[in-house]
Amino acid sequence: MPKWLKKSVDITTTVLLILFVIFVVLLVGVRIFGLEPHIVLSGSMEPEIKTGSLVYLVDVSPEEAQNLKPGDTVTFLAGSDGTKVTHRIYNVVGPIPIYELDDHGNPKRDANGDPIIQSYATDKNGQTIVMYTTYGINNNDTLDGDPEKGNLASSNVVGRPVFSIPLLGYIANYVQTPSGRIMAFGGCFLLVLITFFSGMLGKSDKKEKGGEIAATADGAAEPTEPENKDDPENGEKKS
Repeated sequence: MPKWLKKSVDITTTVLLILFVIFVVLLVGVRIFGLEPHIVLSGSMEPEIKTGSLVYLVDVSPEEAQNLKPGDTVTFLAGSDGTKVTHRIYNVVGPIPIYELDDHGNPKRDANGDPIIQSYATDKNGQTIVMYTTYGINNNDTLDGDPEKGNLASSNVVGRPVFSIPLLGYIANYVQTPSGRIMAFGGCFLLVLITFFSGMLGKSDKKEKGGEIAATADGAAEPTEPENKDDPENGEKKS
C-alpha cells in the first residue's frame, strides 16, 4: 500500500473512532455522572433550547419537585405513553385537596362556607402532589393547562435541564430507529474492519521491508584480498 494512502486511512479511521467514542460518551457515558440525555424535537423552548438539541437532565428529588417556582424549567412526563416535555413553570397551583364529604358525597363546609379539607393527594410513594401550570417560552404565552387547576403534577417531574447540545438530538433520535440502528452497527463494523486491515497492511509492509534488508545483508559480497599484497598502499613493502 502506498505510504500516502495508508496515512490517509489511518487519519480517517482515527478521526472516525474519536467521533464515535465522543458520541457514545455523550449519549450513554454521561449517565455515570448523573446526567440523563433527553431529545428535544420541538421548538417550544427556543431560543433557550434549540430544536433538535440533546438536553442533559439532573435528577429532581420529591422535595425539589414540590417546591418549584415560576420561571423554573423542568422536564416532565406529559402522557401515559411516556412522552417527555421540557417547559417552564408558569404558576404554582398547590397541593390537590381531598375534601371531607357528607352523606350525599358533597364537600362539607366550615362556618365560613369553605370546603373542609380532609387531606391532600399523594403519589404511590406517599409524597404530597403539588400541581403546576407550564408553558413553552416560544408558544406565544399559550399555557399548557388551566392556571387554576394546573397540568403538571410534581410526581411527574423527571429532571431539570442543565445544558444542551444543538443538533445532536437529531442524530440520537435517528439512531433509535430501526434503520438508524442498522446504520450505527454497520458503521461500527466497517470502522473495525478498516482498522483491522490497516493494521494488517502496516505489518505486511514492515515484513517486506525487513525481508529486503535481510536479503541485502545475505547477498553482500565478502571482503576480498588485495590483488597486490606488495602494494605500498596495503601497508607492506616489496621484497
